[in-house]
Amino acid sequence: MKNVLALFYCFLVFSGVCAQENKTKASPANRDKISLFSLQDVRLLDSDFKHIMDLNHEYLLSLEPDKLLSWFWREAGLTPKAQPYPFWESEWMGGHGPLPGHIMGFYLSGISMMYDSTGDAAILERLNYILKELAICQQAGGDGYLLPTINGRAVFENVVHGNFETSNPFIDTPHDKTWEPVYVMNKIMLGLYQVYMRCNLPQAKDILVKMADWFGYSILDKLSHEDIQKLLVCEHGSINESFVDVYEITGEKRYLKWAQMLNDEDMWVPMSEGRDILQGWHANTQIPKFTGFESVYRYDGNEKFTKAARFFWKTVVDKHTWVMGGNSTGEHFFAPEEFERRIEHNGGPESCNSVNMLRLTERLFCDYGEVEKVDYYENVLFNHILANYDPDQGMCVYYTSMKPGHYKVYGTPYDSFWCCTGTGFEQTSKFGQMIYAHTDEALYVNMFIPSVVSWKENIQVRQETSFPDESSTHLTISGDSEFDLKVRCPYWVGTSSLTVMINGKRQKVKAGADGYISINRHWKDGDRVDIDLPMKVEVVPLNQASHYIALKYGPIVLGVRIPDAQLQKA
Repeated sequence: MKNVLALFYCFLVFSGVCAQENKTKASPANRDKISLFSLQDVRLLDSDFKHIMDLNHEYLLSLEPDKLLSWFWREAGLTPKAQPYPFWESEWMGGHGPLPGHIMGFYLSGISMMYDSTGDAAILERLNYILKELAICQQAGGDGYLLPTINGRAVFENVVHGNFETSNPFIDTPHDKTWEPVYVMNKIMLGLYQVYMRCNLPQAKDILVKMADWFGYSILDKLSHEDIQKLLVCEHGSINESFVDVYEITGEKRYLKWAQMLNDEDMWVPMSEGRDILQGWHANTQIPKFTGFESVYRYDGNEKFTKAARFFWKTVVDKHTWVMGGNSTGEHFFAPEEFERRIEHNGGPESCNSVNMLRLTERLFCDYGEVEKVDYYENVLFNHILANYDPDQGMCVYYTSMKPGHYKVYGTPYDSFWCCTGTGFEQTSKFGQMIYAHTDEALYVNMFIPSVVSWKENIQVRQETSFPDESSTHLTISGDSEFDLKVRCPYWVGTSSLTVMINGKRQKVKAGADGYISINRHWKDGDRVDIDLPMKVEVVPLNQASHYIALKYGPIVLGVRIPDAQLQKA
């Protein structure tokens, strides 16, 4: 009997491994140059990042699924079990309706990443309930449609018949002015993909594929190229990426064909030609498109899409980004010569912009392995993202003002539900994403955040540091194996200043052309690597603003806490 049980257990384990391996059915035309670790392979240790992640872990589980599902039931013709959350989720604003159900897509992405980062089984229970209810809503329609958008079916019927106009962020039909229905669809599809890939819940794939088929067969195949381009004027996130995701997990070519139809020519064509046309455009509408272009490139090999994505990234970082890593003001890109005047605006860089720029940066780093991508990522992660969260409640801000002596306005747990609330779900759940990377032969240490990474052959690297409060980090190797340990040499240190000691002995090291110090040896259990990262105070411009400066200590933009009593109205 014991042998039978053991055999049965082995079969289950083997089946689980096969299911994991067979999740991806299509191989990219262009594979990663460097791969990021799965979040389940990285565990944060005590730090500010871990503290904020823990707060948001608790917050995500405190949200009520029935409220998040309310609009899905309503639009499926079913009776909601609870009223929806307020503000962006259900309140009419400025002459147009709310953005109902958008937060569900972010929630699916964020909480599935949190499961990957923590292994909390309570998350699986929560997700199983949500998937069951979404499937009921989808089945009620009978054709794969699943949107919480108010009168969404009627909106798309008008689109198919050509009775629509688009602006950003609306689709205008004879009877409705609807806020970003394709954007909401994209967020839900991205969330379902994350649930399937990270939590191994097949129902998420089933719902996702049916959504993709409905939009592809019922909408895209019935529209002309010109009408699809008109539809894409309205903010649509990275809907092209979502169809690449479905192609990846099914191998069915129709999804790649539909993804190739969903590329906004107003953006990718000029950017692929090296023309900066960003001035005046809504920033966060554009950023996700380029993650989508890069995703399409990875699977169809069209060089123009990756040229567009790389040029866009470089243009935003070099010409449209503030010293703390955020970009734009009041949600729009502006000419570089306007930085001086824009400092006085209350609406500084938007949190969503930075989260989506980090997504694009992750993708480009994997495709090209350029260390400048990590330099940028570190700047944004420490100076904009981490600084955006209330250390007491873990809630984030929408705008970060660049005005000297200004203040932050944090969201509330159950009343805001901005887009930045949603991207806030995601970023806190994946703080471990870019700390490490790997190839078959090398393990990369990209950033200096307390954490443990597990690699092949039972290798673990534990990183202990109080960075940036201390200018060093300490790595301890567990396991016994030969590999290259590659440690990023930060731009703010310089190759001549960084020092490395292994088991107390100073090493002769120098950064290579790739920006990393490479140490190849047969590592033994307990080996310790101490890395000195000297920092200095520098005076730097906020960008092209000569009357304002910032102070940086290494990569950290310095600030000062001002008591409320000392704040004065501008």
